[in-house]
Amino acid sequence: MITLTTDFGTRDSYVAEMKGMILQINPQATIVDISHHIDSQSVIHGAFVLGSTYHYFPRDTIHVAVVDPGVGTSRRAVLMVTPKGSFLAPDNGVLTYVLRGSPGYLTTSQDQPFLEPMEVAIPSGYSAYQLSNHALWKSPISDTFHGRDVFAPVAAHLSLGVAPEEVGEPLHSLVCLCIPNPRWQNNTLTGHIIHVDGFGNLITTIEGQTLAQNRVDVLLGGHRIQGVSRSYVEGADLLAIIGSHGNLEIAVRDGSAARELSANVGEEVVVELLPLG
Repeated sequence: MITLTTDFGTRDSYVAEMKGMILQINPQATIVDISHHIDSQSVIHGAFVLGSTYHYFPRDTIHVAVVDPGVGTSRRAVLMVTPKGSFLAPDNGVLTYVLRGSPGYLTTSQDQPFLEPMEVAIPSGYSAYQLSNHALWKSPISDTFHGRDVFAPVAAHLSLGVAPEEVGEPLHSLVCLCIPNPRWQNNTLTGHIIHVDGFGNLITTIEGQTLAQNRVDVLLGGHRIQGVSRSYVEGADLLAIIGSHGNLEIAVRDGSAARELSANVGEEVVVELLPLG
């Protein structure tokens, strides 16, 4: 099985060209679209969507993620093989969530700015390779469409049993974006907005389990939200809720929190713990 995550949209032929390239090489391939509506050139959006999805697929799935503002430059094209799937992508941080729980990520991300690119060591049990075996690529290749000419054919060859070692030379680190864990100070927990979904809900880096059994207020952009609602219709117009990703979200009932608060990825969200009783 091969999945595709891109910022290509569906109005043009780009996605179909990638699928056609895969099926030329492996006509029996099963291709699943994760999303082709990643915000244009938004690596963090692609990383979040892929990171929210890949663990639902079989472990032998090949995930192709192409959000590639650096296409045609010296940025590396890579394959990472993990116990939970194989990943083909530009080396620009779009695989951040695949590595985010690793020891190397946790060490490297300390005291780094939010979303700062950083090199993270490949953990034990994983392997990574730079795509350099041109025999597995389309020929000739376009400088601006490596999704079709590099990533798609390599994915198809891997699905037919080509060994990962054949795609190119091994790598010892990959680029990730820094997404620091929320930080405690006294009775306040500070995190960030990490994603804005299609409904305008503001998904944060604060895990819902952190708030279990606590009375809290949530602060964002001068607004104070009292408590955490259990559904999108339970609270006031502006509400906090633990969403399906397991993280704290800010939402507006029957509306868009992103639009109403003029909020976006990177803004801080503060949770205040209140006395029980």
